Amino acid sequence: MAETASLPAEMLRIERRLLPAGLLEEAVETLCEMLVAAIDSVDGVGVVKGCVVVDDDLDALVDRVRATSRARLGAVYDAFRETLVFQRIVTAPELVGAAREMIGASRLHAPFQHAVFRMDLAGEAWRGFGWHQDYPYNMLSERFVTAWLPLTPTGPHNGSIDVAPALSDRIHPVDIRFKRDASGARLPTRDAFIAARLQPRFDAAAEKLVLDPGDVALFGGRLVHRSGYNPGPRHRYSIQMRFGDLMAQEMVARGWKNRRIDGFDTFKALHPELIESEEA
Repeated sequence: MAETASLPAEMLRIERRLLPAGLLEEAVETLCEMLVAAIDSVDGVGVVKGCVVVDDDLDALVDRVRATSRARLGAVYDAFRETLVFQRIVTAPELVGAAREMIGASRLHAPFQHAVFRMDLAGEAWRGFGWHQDYPYNMLSERFVTAWLPLTPTGPHNGSIDVAPALSDRIHPVDIRFKRDASGARLPTRDAFIAARLQPRFDAAAEKLVLDPGDVALFGGRLVHRSGYNPGPRHRYSIQMRFGDLMAQEMVARGWKNRRIDGFDTFKALHPELIESEEA
C-alpha cells in the first residue's frame, strides 16, 4: 500500500517493499565483490597485492578502499552503474509500473544518464547535496518522477534525505555553482541549488524520510529535497532513476532534449528568469 504525503500523489509517494529483496541483496553482494577486487588489485599504496579480505561488511570494505586509494573507490562507484544488476533495478517491472501509474503515461522517457548511484559516506559534509529540485537537473517532462531507493536502511542514523513538500508548489530560482572538495577547491562540475536566500524556509520545513531496502520514494520534479548530512557511523547507499512522459507535448516540441552531461543549458534556455546567480 502506498503512503501519500499531504500534497497530491504526483508530488511524493512512498511504496513499501516495492522491489524484491533478492534483487537488492544481489546488488549489495555485487558491490562487496567489486570492493574486494579493488582492494586486491591496489599495488604500491599501502595494500599488498593479492591480499584476502574476509570481512564482507559493506561499510568495512568501503572504508578499506577509501583509506588506501580514493581513486579506486571512485572507480567502483562509476563501474557499479554499468553492472547488469544496477540496470535490472532501474528497469524493474515493479518500479516502472509505479512510475507509469504516478505519471499517468503509457510510454516512459527514462534517459539512462539520469540513473545515479550514490555513496554518502559518514562525516563527509562537503559531499552533501543542498536544497534543490530535480527539474533543472534532468529537464524531462513537466510530469516526471524520481525514484529514490536505498540499498541499506536509511533514516536519521545516516542522514537519509530531507523533503519539504509544503514548499514544492513551484520551480524556485537557483544559484548555479561549482562543486567543492573537502578543502574548498573548485571541482569541474556544477550544481543548481535553490537560491541561498530561500534556504532558511526549507530548513524549517524539512521532513526526513525513513526507508528500508526494497522501499522506494517516488517524487515529482518540483519536490524540494536535499541529501541529509550523514553523521555516521554507517554509510548510506542509494540508487536514483528518473521517468518522464515520452509523449508529453513539451518534450515532443523540443525534440526530447533534456539535460546533457553536466550543463544546465536547457534549463537556462527555458527559464532564464530563474537563474538568480551563476558562477562562471
